[in-house]
Order: sequence, then C-alpha cells, then structure tokens
Amino acid sequence: MNTFPLFLAWRYALGARHEKNISIMVKICFFGILIGSFSLALIMAIMNGFEKATHEKMQGIHSQIIMRSQGNPLESDAIEAILTKEFPQVQAFSPTSLRQAIIQKEHSDDITNVVALKAIEPEKEAQITILDKKIKESITKDRSLKGSVYQNSILIGSSLAKHLDVEVGQTINVLFTQDEQSRSQRITIGKTKAIIGGIFSTGIDEFDVGLVLCSLSFFDSIFPDAGITQINIKLTPNADEEKTIEQLKKRFGLEVFSWKELYPALVAALKLEKYAMFLILALITLVASMNIISLLFMQITQKRGDIALLKSMGLSDRNISYVFLMMGMSITCCATLLGLALATFTSWLLETHPFISLPDAYYVTHLPAKMEWHLLGIVFLVIICISLISTWFPASRSSKLNIADILRFEA
Repeated sequence: MNTFPLFLAWRYALGARHEKNISIMVKICFFGILIGSFSLALIMAIMNGFEKATHEKMQGIHSQIIMRSQGNPLESDAIEAILTKEFPQVQAFSPTSLRQAIIQKEHSDDITNVVALKAIEPEKEAQITILDKKIKESITKDRSLKGSVYQNSILIGSSLAKHLDVEVGQTINVLFTQDEQSRSQRITIGKTKAIIGGIFSTGIDEFDVGLVLCSLSFFDSIFPDAGITQINIKLTPNADEEKTIEQLKKRFGLEVFSWKELYPALVAALKLEKYAMFLILALITLVASMNIISLLFMQITQKRGDIALLKSMGLSDRNISYVFLMMGMSITCCATLLGLALATFTSWLLETHPFISLPDAYYVTHLPAKMEWHLLGIVFLVIICISLISTWFPASRSSKLNIADILRFEA
C-alpha cells in the first residue's frame, strides 16, 4: 500500500499552523465538527435515556405483556400451568382483575374519587411490577405488597391519600356497583369498609390518584361474579416480545398485547423526538462539514506549485486526490473521536450524578442519559459519511489542475 499520500496529508495538516489563514480554517473545521459530533451523540444519549427511563417506569407499573379475556372469567390455574410448561421465555406471571369503584373518606359524602380497583396476589405481583419498591408508607415495617395488601387492607396512591387527607391505618369507604350486568336504569351502589394498609408513590399522577390495589379475597367479596379477567406476564431478558405475543394469541385465543399499546401516543412521540433531533443535529453537522470544502480549496490554491511538481514527477491524479481527501478526513476523524469521547463522559456524568432537575410534566425527575455503543457507532458513521462527501468534491478537483501553466508561471 502506498503511504506517501497519507504522509503528505499529515505534513500539510501539521504545516498549516505556520500559515495564519489556513490555521484559522483548520481550527474552525475541527471545532465545528467536534461540537457537532458532541451535540449529536449527547442528544442521542439523552433521548435514549428518556425512552428507556419512561419505558422502565411505565413497564414497572404495567406488566410487559397483558393477556385479557373479553368479559368472561379466566381459568387462571390452567393458564398458569400452560405458561410454565410451554413458554420457557415467561419469567413470571400474576392473575388480576380490574373494576371501577369510588373511594370515600369515612363520614364523608364525597363521591368524586373514582378509581380503578385492581385485585392482585401480592407475592406474584411483586415479581411483575415495581410497585413493591414504590411503597412509601405501610402498616408493616418492611413496606412490602404482601404486608400492605391482604384481606380488607388496601394500597392507595400518594396523591389520592393527600386529596382524601387520610393516613395509613385509617378506615375508608369503598363504593361499588352491585350488579354491573343489569339492564335496569337504576344502579344499586354497595358500600364496604377497607383499611389503608399502605401508600405508594410512582411519580405519575395517573396512578397516584386513580389506582387502588386490593387482595383477591376482598375483590371477590364485593364482585363475586368477576373472577380473574387478566393475566400479567413478564418475559426473561432478551426474549422476543412480539413473537411471544403471537404465540400466546394462537395458544389461548385471548386478547394479548404489550403495555406499549396502552400508550401508543407516548411511544410514538418518544421515537419521533429521537429521530427528529437526530436529523436536525445531523444537518447542523453537515453545515460544519461544509467548512472543509473551503479549507481544502484554500489549501489546493496555496499548494498549486507542489501539486504540479508532484504530478510532473509521476504522482498519479488519484494519489493527488487522496492527499487532500486524507487531510480532510484526518481532521474529521480526530474531531469526531474527541467529540464522542466528551459526549460519553458527559452522558456518564448525567447518569451517575443527576444534577439537572425536570418539572413534574415529565415521567422522570432528572435529565436522563444512556450512552450505548451502537449510538456512538451510528453517530461516527453519519459524520464520516457527511465529511467524506464534503471532502471528496474539492479533493477530486485538485487532480484537474493544468500543471503546464502552473510550472510555467508559478513553480
């Protein structure tokens, strides 16, 4: 392999510091690409962090896969036996049932606090969701689902507890419709008492206000005909979620879907933001790469005599082009690698020391960042491709100089 073009490219790049105009242009190109690569990589890491943090938070409250009946109770024991035997990718599962109810403070007539009353098996639910880790107050010292949800002891959200002005251990009323299937225009409201066994806080108002967890035995006492209507499933790491959903649909003939289908707008918005930010910053990097065109044309103009002499001594047009191509790409590679290194360090800093707080409108409290190797690879390839196109145009023009005129008047 002929290393002479590479050697000459480095000599031209290093020698640029002795020429004021060229030196300024080299610095502009270098720092432009460095800032572009740093911004592009860091934004990708932040958007990736947002996506993962939001997914983890939502998936921690909802199960990864939800299997639901169309109004009829499920044979949960038979389904669980099949899941254990035929689906090794299923790590855990939990039966549950869901109905609407009204939570009312004792000796109060307020009926505006409509919630989703979710019946669970605490031991199994703790393997599916992270609610077990979100309990901030409990009647037991261990603050567990098992210690907070049993018999008529229920778990409510922090925002609901604040709105009702109740504390752990207090008794509240649970209002419910006694006959949901009735076609009569009259609705009979039943009432029972429950004890607040714990208070959880997810940081998402939708759940902290509108979700109440109770035991299956308590749920059956007020909704005796409801039964189990939903099976929550958690897969093993790296399991194919879409493939498993299709297999479950085919095996059970039930409605099976991912938690993402509950929030299609949120999932689509996160993806759109990530791609849009990448495109916008890639265009900024393209503008920064355009400076290389000016730099190389200035360099070619100043080195016309050298080019003519080298061509007269037998250096091919391709090698002449390679000299300036490698000069531009060497600046790009150095600036890009340094920018990616700075972005990786900044991402690590944000991840380990979250010092930028976010308002309550977001699902996370601090600015997240999650840098991954494939993100660095994508950013590096995009910038290299943009710079290669920008560099090739002036580099290819260097071989089209009229060396006879240059040798006659300039060399």
